[in-house]
Amino acid sequence: MSAAPLLAALLARALPGLVARDLGLPLGALLPWLPGTRAGIADAAALDPAERALLGRFRQQGRPLLGLDPVADAEPDPAWEAARDRVAWTPVAAPVPGASLTLVVGGAGEAPLPEGLGRILFVVGREDAPERLDLLLSELRLAEVFDRLGAAAASLAGPGWQLGGRRLSARHASLLLLAPPPGHIPDLLLPAAAMPHDLAELGGPEGLPLGGVRQLRLLPGALLPRRWRLRLNFTGAEPGPAGLFLDGLRVPARAVPGGLVASIETPAGRAPVLGLAWRDGAPPGLRLVTLEGWP
Repeated sequence: MSAAPLLAALLARALPGLVARDLGLPLGALLPWLPGTRAGIADAAALDPAERALLGRFRQQGRPLLGLDPVADAEPDPAWEAARDRVAWTPVAAPVPGASLTLVVGGAGEAPLPEGLGRILFVVGREDAPERLDLLLSELRLAEVFDRLGAAAASLAGPGWQLGGRRLSARHASLLLLAPPPGHIPDLLLPAAAMPHDLAELGGPEGLPLGGVRQLRLLPGALLPRRWRLRLNFTGAEPGPAGLFLDGLRVPARAVPGGLVASIETPAGRAPVLGLAWRDGAPPGLRLVTLEGWP
């Protein structure tokens, strides 16, 4: 979804302290654009069995992806529970339990709103490819959140952007924010340990420990379908003769001091899987610290 980076920037600016869940995998959206987003699947039962098995290998913050393990999903999530603003991104046209704000991809349709809910209709993204989403929230907060979003949109908009919006009633509002091509595409800087990965080790601020590891998979999130320049940054040792893979296919990578650099073409319609592999295991002490990306 090309509007995701812009929408993430809008939400982060309007609602400081926001905690997010992205239930849009295998495509996703807020991951990786909104830092700290937990990834998951709104309807895991609808996935192809092979795709579900692949996603089932990943852990984020030591837990399975949301929607794959009901027991793990029910465990306490202190950051989520303590936040005033909890946003969930979903392709399902219904409020997400526990979320104070639900973003519905494509809109929630024409069905009447449940009692007590309000709706802000977003038209966001690139001016030649606008995208619609509905933000469902308590009608008691609609005016406050709408005003915050409007102020954030005005501060984000640059020359040539389209900006507008209005409150239609106590329960309905609309907001327009469209950028000229190529749209809003920021650079990426992702902590390795915060990304979903298939290592047994949890990792932390110092990175993911890779010493002796033969294979690692990372799920960076919904990179827009285009050519990206990537740099993987390591500490503790040089990565040595590592192979870099995109969705299982090897891509050329060049070793630089403290890292690997590559150029990749990301697919449309799903989040790519990045892989690293070492024939004889990663060097002792090696840690993956960050993933950087530039369009």
